[in-house]
Amino acid sequence: MEDSTTTKKTSAQSNNKRLFVPEPPATKERARVLVFGTYDIIHPAHIRFLVEAKQTANCYDCVLVVVLARDSSIERIKGHKPIFTEEQRLKLVSGLRVVDFAQLGKEGEDYFDIILDIKPDYIILGYDQLPNDKPLLAFIKEHQLKTTVFRLPHFESGDLSSSSEVRKKVLEIYNNEKK
Repeated sequence: MEDSTTTKKTSAQSNNKRLFVPEPPATKERARVLVFGTYDIIHPAHIRFLVEAKQTANCYDCVLVVVLARDSSIERIKGHKPIFTEEQRLKLVSGLRVVDFAQLGKEGEDYFDIILDIKPDYIILGYDQLPNDKPLLAFIKEHQLKTTVFRLPHFESGDLSSSSEVRKKVLEIYNNEKK
């Protein structure tokens, strides 16, 4: 079974079928910015969010770590299966230039525990993530982490600012061509 973490593929790895590498190094040489998300259908608002996450943390040389929601979490929270599997989404997100590391989140109720593994200096939330961030802030305080939390606004990218809007547009095009 493949590891659940990935980063940019090097030429040394190209002959190796193993596309996944360990999580960010245990020793922190640079600040870490942590973001969470589904990233099922990547669109311009996703890219802007990732770029803005680094800018909001005011550290252009920091390490951007993306934790992707597990398929089971998406089904439980959103009520539908993702278009791309968690492994496919992991590969897609890790291929983005702005992303330094990507890994799958934890399954079940202890999803904040991944914060202890990554030890971020900053956690950047999207406009629609954790409407009640009190449990996150309590977790950070309970574990005596020196992590700053920011929330970013909704980023418009025309009429396709969310994965659901992209799905709707694809269905519209498909149905029009089918007629």
